[in-house]
Amino acid sequence: MAKRPPPGKCVHCLKETDRLNWDHVFPSAWYPESTPKDMYKWQIPSCIHCNNQYGVLEKDLMIRLGLCLEPHDEACRGIAEKALRSIDPNAAKNNKDRIARLAKRRQILSQTMEGSTIPNESIYPNFESRYPIPESERMAVTISKESTDKLAEKIARGLLYLDNGVFVDDTYEISIFVLTDEGAAPFIEIIRKFGKEHSRGPGIHVLVAIVPDDNTSSVFAITIWGRFKTYVVVQRKDA
Repeated sequence: MAKRPPPGKCVHCLKETDRLNWDHVFPSAWYPESTPKDMYKWQIPSCIHCNNQYGVLEKDLMIRLGLCLEPHDEACRGIAEKALRSIDPNAAKNNKDRIARLAKRRQILSQTMEGSTIPNESIYPNFESRYPIPESERMAVTISKESTDKLAEKIARGLLYLDNGVFVDDTYEISIFVLTDEGAAPFIEIIRKFGKEHSRGPGIHVLVAIVPDDNTSSVFAITIWGRFKTYVVVQRKDA
């Protein structure tokens, strides 16, 4: 890995610091096994505090979402297995790791919903069951909207920094949307007309349109593993 970034500003919290780390725009553990080995994984300068906070959030989300993925899909190959290993005490490196995996397993199971208790209207788009499973056998893993929103915001901030070298300050607001494919159609139409696509192998795709006047106002359509989709709008607060 490249040496640390020079002293400067954290892309996330915008604080100046003498100690910056490289933070992956998309968590490195989220890249599926089908990602080309020589593909560069986007990195941005981050303070230690933000880097650590996102590390915890991203590991938790990877487990919860990964448990709902199909193992043989090329867009997410290896992610479901990685999620299962993360809560398997038998895969632990040492006793401390075993205790941590077991605790995470218990946490996930305690927050799992079954059968008729699953609110169908709250299922994340594209994570509906693809198979005819009897209601009594259905299971659902809960995820935090705060976590998915923070991840989407991080990706938008990171790509704006990589594309244009900009930091999104408090004169802008960042709005996150969870939409069905049908509901996202207007976003996709705008972006395809005025924007461009970023791709990091079969598992990570981002469509983005950036307003050229300020290089910050923008619209993002983010797709991870072909299933997890989120949409971001960055605009001036006085717009």
